Amino acid sequence: QTDNQIMKNIESAPNIEENGSELEVLFRISQVIQSCSAPETTYKSVLDLLEQLVDFEFAALFIYDEGLKKLNLVADKGHAVDLIQPVSFDMGNGLSAWVAKQKRPILLSELHRGKSEDKTPVRSFLSIPLLLGDRVIGVMNFGHTRAGSFNRHNLQVLTIAAGQLSVIIERTLYFNRLAETNRALEEANLQLKAAQQALVERERLAAVGEVAVTVNHEINNPLTVIIGNAELLLKDLAAAEPGVLAKVGNIVTESKRIAQITRALRRIDRPVSVDYLPGGAKMIRLDTGEAAPKRQVSSGSK
Repeated sequence: QTDNQIMKNIESAPNIEENGSELEVLFRISQVIQSCSAPETTYKSVLDLLEQLVDFEFAALFIYDEGLKKLNLVADKGHAVDLIQPVSFDMGNGLSAWVAKQKRPILLSELHRGKSEDKTPVRSFLSIPLLLGDRVIGVMNFGHTRAGSFNRHNLQVLTIAAGQLSVIIERTLYFNRLAETNRALEEANLQLKAAQQALVERERLAAVGEVAVTVNHEINNPLTVIIGNAELLLKDLAAAEPGVLAKVGNIVTESKRIAQITRALRRIDRPVSVDYLPGGAKMIRLDTGEAAPKRQVSSGSK
């Protein structure tokens, strides 16, 4: 409903005094509702405003959870108040659940056994369903320690306020469901990205594996020949100058290091990239069982 429609409903309601104070409070409730602040703050603000309309000592606002099929307390003032709490109905426990089920208010002016949440005796009790069309949104309860505190006029005014509150609760629930759907979509999107990254990683590992097989086949065969011939040369040149022997020995040493690298390639499960040059190309880190030598740059390099 628009504010104008709400005001017309208030003015046309029977037995409501046209002194402007109730209209002003109800209009302020409408403004609070339209502000769309945090739900908990809105609910408590509405209860504060309702206290200007009706003299109560205890108030409780329940919202119906369609998933759990029960009423949940979302705001209270003084202490939460309900009656016959141990008794179960289709929509939960207590008289609030009965009011929600019957979709009609109940006004009890003189109680003898009613108690609030803190066991304070309640002598007057008023419970009003929050309806949106024919659908139950929640229930408002009001209590007082003095008998006869509530009357038909209070019921009429609070019924109008209940209609306003039903709109904001429904809107809040809608936005909560929308936010939950968005969170689920974001989570699904993150999972999809993770799955895509995992697929890319598996493809990368497969490519590295193919390279390792190729390297082992194409390099190990000639490398074996090089190592074998170099070791034979060392034997044949046993009497050669130390400098020559050192050079041939380097051939054997570095060739065996290449063999270690090819073996390390076969053991790669999850390749890790490291910088080859700062800010430049990267290389795969291999576990060869020895510290990797620093890259040598010849003195003629520029």
